[in-house]
Amino acid sequence: MQTVAVQDRQTLFDLAIQHCGDREAAFQIAEMNDISLTAALSVGLPLQIPEPINQRVVNYYANNAISPATATAELESETEGMTTNDGQYQLKTNDDNFFITNNS
Repeated sequence: MQTVAVQDRQTLFDLAIQHCGDREAAFQIAEMNDISLTAALSVGLPLQIPEPINQRVVNYYANNAISPATATAELESETEGMTTNDGQYQLKTNDDNFFITNNS
């Protein structure tokens, strides 16, 4: 067993693949750390990780310096603002503008 620190946007499934070589280890990680399988993980959170299931996959990630991080950011943290414009709601994010028509 080892302890690892969560990196930005990592999920339990990311940690399971990277450190155990199998996504099924996510269930063990959740149980070992008494957290929900779908919990949003804080950067730097130390988690206990079980022994590798597939050492070949673990070695691949380590040898290629791959740290999967598949969690999406919370919409609120990326949102700059919302305005109403000609019957449309405009959601402004850091990268794009999305328009949703208000049909009421």
